[in-house]
Amino acid sequence: MEDYKKVIFYHLETKHYPHRLARSLGYLDWANQPNPFRFWEGTEKVELPLLEDQKHPYEALYDYRVVNTKPFTLENLSKFLEMALGLSAWKAIPGARWSVRMNPSSGNLHPTECYLILPHVNELQGVYHYNPFLHALEKRADIPYAVSQKIKDFFETEGFIVVLTSIPWRESWKYGERAYRYCLLDTGHAVGTIRFSASIMGWKAKYLNSLSDKDLEILLGFDKVRWIRGEEEVPEIALFIFPEVKDVPGTIPREIIKSFEGLNFYGKPNVLSNERVLWEIIYEAISNTLKPETEEIRYVYDDIPILNILPSYLSAEEIIRRRRSGMAYDGKTFIPKELFIHILDKTLPRSSYSPFDLEISEGYVNLFIFVHRVENLKEGLYCLVRNEETLERLKDETSKEFIWEKIFEDFIILA
Repeated sequence: MEDYKKVIFYHLETKHYPHRLARSLGYLDWANQPNPFRFWEGTEKVELPLLEDQKHPYEALYDYRVVNTKPFTLENLSKFLEMALGLSAWKAIPGARWSVRMNPSSGNLHPTECYLILPHVNELQGVYHYNPFLHALEKRADIPYAVSQKIKDFFETEGFIVVLTSIPWRESWKYGERAYRYCLLDTGHAVGTIRFSASIMGWKAKYLNSLSDKDLEILLGFDKVRWIRGEEEVPEIALFIFPEVKDVPGTIPREIIKSFEGLNFYGKPNVLSNERVLWEIIYEAISNTLKPETEEIRYVYDDIPILNILPSYLSAEEIIRRRRSGMAYDGKTFIPKELFIHILDKTLPRSSYSPFDLEISEGYVNLFIFVHRVENLKEGLYCLVRNEETLERLKDETSKEFIWEKIFEDFIILA
């Protein structure tokens, strides 16, 4: 309970208020802007092939069953990583050049890093860091054959583990003490793009929700890294990627995790900035939200039918690659109400469709939406109630001026 109070303190302390903003430097220290790419210096690099997109149908993003399951090869692993976390374009203005990626990021700062534990994929067997700048894998450790076999035997299928981490400094450079919020937000973005990318490969993904943050540190060898103060990486989440089978466990046995303690890990992290500003409140929040080892939790959602997916002239890969920017809004274009409803429908958790079949958590988040230009729908503030159990509390804790009038019969969205 004490940690819970401390987490709420961080939330309240780092909110923007009418009378004050959350603390930050107040300016952008361009001379010390963090390098957006992590390099593990002194590691063996495995170049990944860049292949043409196969152009799967749009509905493959949500339903992996509409495509044939791809084998776990180096080529397919490369395409999976590219579509999930790779670079999508380079942009430039006089005096500056920067990249954008498949996974969205607050401020394009990209605090999220990706590691893979590969039991055996095309002769690759070890712990690797995915470097999107190089589109390559950096080997951090070799995994003995016996350990790889234990992983495969435990899950009873081919597959590999993805672990996401965050570098808070990349966010605090701009956002100050609010950085931890953005780290979690961007982790969520990356989890989503990983699930969608897996789906178009015909693969599934499962959150290994029983593991502790300490377990993830051991699996990645972080307990042996000498971090530069202020440039540490913190573990966020582990996922298991696998072909279509009935189900897999949401954990890893203690025996397997313990075997990683004896591995030799290679390389050292590159320096991201010459100077850093430390925000102690961020590290306190991280300490207070450390996940302990828990029992595996299963989340089963109402498997309500997904609305018929509207046809798209774009393939799943083209949709992933298209840039999403508020700078492109023209202030004139309307969207049909039917399309608006379909967009909202994709946010409802279902056990049989991406991305919620990852089983991350209950659907705690409800959406407040400012509607501007939707055909046959008045401008205004609307709420999509994704969890009906929270409706009465929403009414109690929001403005008494809200109407709470039900708009659509298919699901609860109120004005």
